[in-house]
Amino acid sequence: MLHLKENTIRRKVDKLKTRLSKKQIIVKPARKIAVLNNPQSNLTFDNLKFLQKTYGLSSSQFNIFTFKEKNDHYNELRGIVASKDVFNAFGKLKSPEIIEFLDKKYDLLLDFTNLSNIYEQYFSLSIQANCRIGYYHDEQLYDLMLNISLGDIKNYALESVKYLRVLGIL
Repeated sequence: MLHLKENTIRRKVDKLKTRLSKKQIIVKPARKIAVLNNPQSNLTFDNLKFLQKTYGLSSSQFNIFTFKEKNDHYNELRGIVASKDVFNAFGKLKSPEIIEFLDKKYDLLLDFTNLSNIYEQYFSLSIQANCRIGYYHDEQLYDLMLNISLGDIKNYALESVKYLRVLGIL
């Protein structure tokens, strides 16, 4: 059944990539930010506070989505936590909280994952954001790609703010 689930999610990822390639950025100030992370991303409470200070936004403007494997030991921040178990055997989401998170529209997506699996790709693509920022690896997915070491949240924040200010998003 795992094979069926992953194949279904792969097809969904392909459709989401196609839809995303047709999207245009609307220049407007970011007020609602989605953050996608995983245990390898190094998003600690202190790093989250640094992000909020650097972006000049309050904690209530950041919505956090964490993807982790079942065995990962990760001290989650507030927000949604998901694993591949949130999908049924046919690749359909079972969690109303996750569906609600993905149905919201965000001004900005900060993707701190390296999209190492199909599930992270699905969640990254499913988050509806006006502007998308991620680590350098797939220009189809992001409007701004940062060539920064995975887990270097502080440099990610400092570099992204430079560009977002130029674009008028921050």
